[in-house]
Formats: sequence, C-alpha cells, structure tokens
Amino acid sequence: MAELKGNMLNADSCIYDYLTESEQGNHKYFKLWHIMVRGVEQLGLSFFYQVQSFKLPVSANKTAQLPEGYRMWTKIGPLNDRGEIIAMSYNNKLTTYGDLSTDRIGKTEDNTLWDWNNFNSPFFFNWWNGDYFAPVYGVASGGPFIGTFKIDDANNLLLLDDFYCYPYVMVECIVTPKEGAQIYIPSQFREALISWLRWKDNISAPATSHMGIAEKQLRRKEFYNDRRLALANFRPININDAYNWALENTRFTAKV
Repeated sequence: MAELKGNMLNADSCIYDYLTESEQGNHKYFKLWHIMVRGVEQLGLSFFYQVQSFKLPVSANKTAQLPEGYRMWTKIGPLNDRGEIIAMSYNNKLTTYGDLSTDRIGKTEDNTLWDWNNFNSPFFFNWWNGDYFAPVYGVASGGPFIGTFKIDDANNLLLLDDFYCYPYVMVECIVTPKEGAQIYIPSQFREALISWLRWKDNISAPATSHMGIAEKQLRRKEFYNDRRLALANFRPININDAYNWALENTRFTAKV
C-alpha cells in the first residue's frame, strides 16, 4: 500500500512498485533512489521537497549564510509579535559586489543621490515613505517595507539592503534531500515516476542484454506520455485561483 499524506505520495512507494513489477530485489534500492530523485527533478517536482525554516544571524555587512543544500527560497523576512514571517520582496537591483567583504555596505553605497526634491531619492520608490502611506499611480500596493533581499547563488549568500535593521532573518526554503530521505510528490505523478524508473533502470544496460533499442525507445515514449497525463490531471485551474490572482495583481492606476 502506497504511503499517502492527503494527496501527497511518498516517492519511495514508486521504487517498491517498480521492484515488484520487475521482480527485482531490494539490493537495487539505492541505485533506484538516485534515479528517482533525478526523475522528480525532470518532472519539475523538486518544488515539493520539504520546506524547512531557518533563523540565520545577519552579519555586519548585511549578509547571511544560506543553509547547506539550499535550492530555492519560499519566504524570507523577520518575525512579528504573532510568530508570522513578514515577507520581504526580492530586489534584483542589489549588487553582489563586495558581498564577501566586511565593509560591503561602504563599498556599495553612494549617498550623492539623496535629495528630498529629487525623484532619484528612495522617498519616491513606493507607497510607504517611512512615516505614512502615499498613493502612487501605477505602483503595486503593499504595507510598510522593512527591506529587500537578493540571493547570491555562487557564494550561497543572502544579501540584505542597508535598511534592514534586525540581527537575524528567517528563511523558509527548499533544501536538497539527503540520501534515503523521504520525498513526497502529488499522487497524480505516480505512474510517470514508475515509467521513469522503468526507462532509466534499463537504458544503460549493456548491448549484450536482452533489451533492444526499440524497447528502450518504447519505454522513453511511455514516460513522456505518462508525464503528459500527470500534468493534465494535476491541479487544474479553478475560479477561486483566478479570483485571487486578479486581487493580487490589481494596480491603482488612472482610468483611460
């Protein structure tokens, strides 16, 4: 019986299903586990790796070292008085220059642009200027902004802007699973993942094996067909999703 948590399936069960169908022993488990992880990534399901939370110290140069195995962030920011993470926004304009230096802020700041009467000043960048809200046509709505961040993938660092004033930062992210760890995927992808195992377990078989090129090509075709069916069955869009998307993407603009 496959292990299910709601609609999420333990990917290990796909390995055991394949071993049972192919009448093979458990001695191939670890080989198939590595093939299975590649299949999860090929199917675009690495998003479903377990999300973990970390409370990281912020250094004097406004950076934080990301955890080992970091793959993708889901939420970053400090905590409020209710134990919630105040989500910060990603700022692609932040430079990675000097992010390993202790004086990174001094190397990247240029205060010559500050002018209360100049639209280059940070005062005009969004609705919140530090004291009150001011509507700006064409700018997305939001609350008080506590800072922005950028990820330096090459150095596995989280960069914060110089307005961030907390000694820590909460990071919720997806990390690469360790060997033998449990991975849960949507149950709609069960057959696609089994087809992947069936294909990749035999594609590297020597030429002297009983499996010919035609059969390998057939298993490849079966995998892509099962993947197509899984994607079609996985979470079709509904009216509530469309309504929430419209709310989140509404802009305060002049009507033409």
